[in-house]
Amino acid sequence: MAGKRSATGRAGRSAPAGGGTLQEFRGLVEEYYEQTFERFPIEGSRAGRREFDGELGRARPGDFERQGRLVERILAAVEDLPPQDFDASAMLDRRMFVAALRLEHLNLVELERWRNDPQRHLHAVAESLLELVVRNADRLGAVAPGILSSLRQAPRYFGDAAECLDRPDPLWRELTLEAIPGVISFFNSLAEPLIQTQAAPAGVIRRTVAGACAAVEAYGDAVRSTRPGKAGSFAVGERRLRLLMRDRLGLDWSPREAMAFARREATRIAAELRREAAHFHPRKSPVEILAEAAAAWRPDSGLLEAYTRVTRAVRERFEEAELVSFPKAERLLIKPVPDFLRELFPTAAYTPPGAVDPDQTGIFWVNDPGDVDLPPARRAAEIAQHFGLEMTCAHEAYPGHHLQFMVQHRRPSFVRKLANHAVYYEGWTLWCEQMTCDLLSQGVGRGRRARLRVPGAGLPENPHIRLNQLNDELWRAWRIVIDVGLQTGELTCENARRILQREVGFTAARARADINWYTSAPTIPMSYLIGKAELLRLKRRYVDSGGLTLREFNDWVLSFGAIPWRWIEESGL
Repeated sequence: MAGKRSATGRAGRSAPAGGGTLQEFRGLVEEYYEQTFERFPIEGSRAGRREFDGELGRARPGDFERQGRLVERILAAVEDLPPQDFDASAMLDRRMFVAALRLEHLNLVELERWRNDPQRHLHAVAESLLELVVRNADRLGAVAPGILSSLRQAPRYFGDAAECLDRPDPLWRELTLEAIPGVISFFNSLAEPLIQTQAAPAGVIRRTVAGACAAVEAYGDAVRSTRPGKAGSFAVGERRLRLLMRDRLGLDWSPREAMAFARREATRIAAELRREAAHFHPRKSPVEILAEAAAAWRPDSGLLEAYTRVTRAVRERFEEAELVSFPKAERLLIKPVPDFLRELFPTAAYTPPGAVDPDQTGIFWVNDPGDVDLPPARRAAEIAQHFGLEMTCAHEAYPGHHLQFMVQHRRPSFVRKLANHAVYYEGWTLWCEQMTCDLLSQGVGRGRRARLRVPGAGLPENPHIRLNQLNDELWRAWRIVIDVGLQTGELTCENARRILQREVGFTAARARADINWYTSAPTIPMSYLIGKAELLRLKRRYVDSGGLTLREFNDWVLSFGAIPWRWIEESGL
């Protein structure tokens, strides 16, 4: 492992700035993250602490129990600090840190997800390796030793994880077994690229990969032989869901109130969607219209070139419209997905840098079939998936996730660099989609009155852009209904799948994949539309009634980092 730094990224451990209560708080933050990263180096690597790259750590029951005790001790110590000693900005740091500790306590101590969710351990290793590979795909030699180190540690890690298994949720058990072949395929796909780096003899690399694959297979056998728990045990229950909504969304809503909000929004959006669809065909559904448009769409260049051009053009249009500021020296690379990763990135995806990574470069990956030899029907289907790419560019790159991360990671507060409340960052991206849709249809910008011309250089004409946006928003409304229903036990997975098929037009396979994710991510599915609604509520207060321009408003909300919108409002900052 490379030279050790403190959790905040400084060399060694030094006393935090400030005095009294704030100094004690910062010391607790540093103590928690330093111990957490040492115990679970995967988390340190994800945060951008490069000295933890290639380290998996251990996954024994005792490791999770010790982490639970650390969380309880740090949480109690923070709650013992007098709240009145925190200024408005420091109080936001405190609220975010306390919320993060409560979430970890819920998963570690109350729900013991390290025992009953076998996906957790499989995904931890696979995603850690994937992150290392993806961020360095075109310079694999630089991280090949770390990748090989992780692969060598995999047998020990999965052996530890097998000891943790106890009454796994039946659905999670099934999903883990379904994921095993994919993880093995991913590990096997690394062999040849690693051999090309000459980081070790070819035989050594092949044996290392084979050993990691065998460990995954053995873990699958352990999962298969473990007696499952009660069906639906993934549900957190109404009481815990309400607490999660308080800490993750910043809302003092009951689950029933969230459900009422969602049903009202679904009715409103569906009516708008029908009106928009009628412009294209009097009887066809929005799903049919969009499917036909996607099938007929062809980019006027290669997909990589198209994404590069459109991403730049969207950014330029936002600058021209004076909708948001862009920090100096921010960096985004738009790259083709390497051949050995194509199955993992079917269309396009964004990879942010770690919060404290010295290299703050975001990567926007594009799966361009290009010269790949594919049957005509499959090639057409793959290209059709990229239809509406201007919205993808706005969501993932500018002014969406990439811009948001670039601003957040420049925050002086270490805690705020790590803020990850989905109600903020997914609410922001839906707002970005709406601004893009408005910008490319009737135009917005320059305060609240200017109107810009219809798509300019670099931006394709897409008459379906509003239909596409509304269709996605309807999906996000039903996500809230399903999130609440699944986590309170009022909905079965099968009934939840039927809702997506009936109300949003999903295929059975897509509905199943969506629902499977919802079960292990309570409040995140509901965060998208609730997050946008909360942001728009602030916009009405500060722009429509308060006199701010859109750029002033957008710059203001971006300056806080990914914390709940209500906290931002209540801070008075």
